[in-house]
Amino acid sequence: MNYSCQQISFVMALLQLLLDNIREKQMPFGDNLNEFAKLISGTRQSLSPEVDSLFDAEQAMSITDYLKCSLFQNYRLYEFLFNQPREELLLGKKRTIEVISSADFVAPLEEGMNTDVYLHYMTPVEHHEEGQRTSQVEDGEVPGETVLEQEKENKATEFEEYNVQDVKDVLDDLTKEMLRNLQAEFTEKLRVQEESFSTRLEPLKHSACK
Repeated sequence: MNYSCQQISFVMALLQLLLDNIREKQMPFGDNLNEFAKLISGTRQSLSPEVDSLFDAEQAMSITDYLKCSLFQNYRLYEFLFNQPREELLLGKKRTIEVISSADFVAPLEEGMNTDVYLHYMTPVEHHEEGQRTSQVEDGEVPGETVLEQEKENKATEFEEYNVQDVKDVLDDLTKEMLRNLQAEFTEKLRVQEESFSTRLEPLKHSACK
């Protein structure tokens, strides 16, 4: 059944009026039904013979059946929905974010202590014989400074043993090892992907054969 824009607008206004009677005026079922009957019967009356009524008998009966099934049969439910106070529940979630204190951790390398200070005060100094330690003190040598100088000389000697070709060979070996690992990992991933695709395609083959 087709309705014009004017007819649809009237039906929406009528439905809004009936709901407002329940929510604001708390109108009983009988009074609200009587008001609906007056309004729907008024649409069957025309103000002049030249103007047709808003609804014909079939349309008015269709609207009445619709509101009867949707609103009036569930009138008690609408009364409970609009007039019964309900408890409002406020749901929330509490989250805790822990902030790391820089005092609990060692400072980064670029902000750490100087290498000379670390080697002088933090690294364990080898225990020398009592006679050697006494002789160093008598000669005016400081044990910490002696160890530091020896370590510097050892490091310089170690670096002098390597040339440019040795560095290139080491880098070459590292690069080949990394490429082999990447190739093996890539091959394994391809194998797993192929097995997954084969498993998915197997049911499709069986269904196609049927």
